[in-house]
Amino acid sequence: MSRAYSGIPVEGRKTWVVPRIVKESFVAFAVVSILVVGVSKFVQHSGSTLARAAGALEADELPPAEAPSFKLPLHDGKTLDLSQYKGKVVLLNFWATWCPPCRDEEPSLRQLASTVDRSKFELVAVSVDDDWPVIDKYFAGVAPPYTVVLDRGAEVSQQYGTTKYPESYLIDETGKLRMKFVGPRNWTDSNVYLLLSALGVGSKKT
Repeated sequence: MSRAYSGIPVEGRKTWVVPRIVKESFVAFAVVSILVVGVSKFVQHSGSTLARAAGALEADELPPAEAPSFKLPLHDGKTLDLSQYKGKVVLLNFWATWCPPCRDEEPSLRQLASTVDRSKFELVAVSVDDDWPVIDKYFAGVAPPYTVVLDRGAEVSQQYGTTKYPESYLIDETGKLRMKFVGPRNWTDSNVYLLLSALGVGSKKT
């Protein structure tokens, strides 16, 4: 009688069959492992993109903390509540019409607001001017493509720690502070779009 190498008769050998539940468990584990690795790589890539873009823009990364809430008047007499933008990335820009650097950066803010997806992004310009007439004169009576609110007495500005203008803060979709920009920026810089993209904001839908 011929025998296999193991010493068991050939005719008595059986092929080991992997139980179905073991196969399914292995497949599920493999799928989960692939997803975990993919998500991990995505997070690492997004994080590095965010850091690189922030560094190129000389932005100060802030510890995750809830952005100070506020309610300020809009030009039409209604009130803007910052909390209404939860779910969106917000760029909060503190400025004044009498501030030359603010005037220098305004065209790039205008272009930024016109080119990104407004369903996921909001640009809020907080003016520390005394009243609306000077703001109306500055914009020549034509409303800009972003939201303007009036912070008489600069109370909200001071709440954010702003003493010089312009200063801007980037708030993520959960309402947490992420970046601070001291001084004017060119908001059409490609790194601005990389920064916003890393936070889930894309170009304007056509």
